[in-house]
Amino acid sequence: MAAYTRRQYAGAAAATTITVGINTVETTCTLASTTGFPSAADIPFYVVIDPGTSAEEKCSATISGSTLTLTRGQDDTSASSHSAGATIYPVFTANDADEANELVSKLTTKGDLLVTTGSALNRLGVGGNGAILAADSTATNGVAWLAAGTSGYVLTSTGAGNALTWAEAASPIDVLQIQVFS
Repeated sequence: MAAYTRRQYAGAAAATTITVGINTVETTCTLASTTGFPSAADIPFYVVIDPGTSAEEKCSATISGSTLTLTRGQDDTSASSHSAGATIYPVFTANDADEANELVSKLTTKGDLLVTTGSALNRLGVGGNGAILAADSTATNGVAWLAAGTSGYVLTSTGAGNALTWAEAASPIDVLQIQVFS
């Protein structure tokens, strides 16, 4: 599972209603209108149903035409029954804000990088001066800092699994200088 899910937003979504009531276990609903709603079929967004009532519920949704597929009871709400005509519209949630705050809080030092294990977001502190960031399948996040080499050394592959190491540079090749006169 990814550390975070990309969500879509629309700044001009109009409140609309659901055309048929839904009970607490149904995972789809049909919208009376999709004016201004996010439209990419595979990217989820949050909606609120029955806002400001005791049945208020936030759901993660994906859209296909005017049909929403819902993951019910999100953002500290519970799945509720909603009648036909219940108000629904996209919202920015506490979950969204929390993820943004977590991203910002991970960057604590000049040069920090955000890296992932594929399921968790982590801070990778900046390497030492002259260090090189290299792919490393044995590292938790898939990357690691390679310390700077000694003067006169060059970065080279060891040939063993494409591992990198510093090695003494080969002797320079003499360059033949040719002078052309016209």
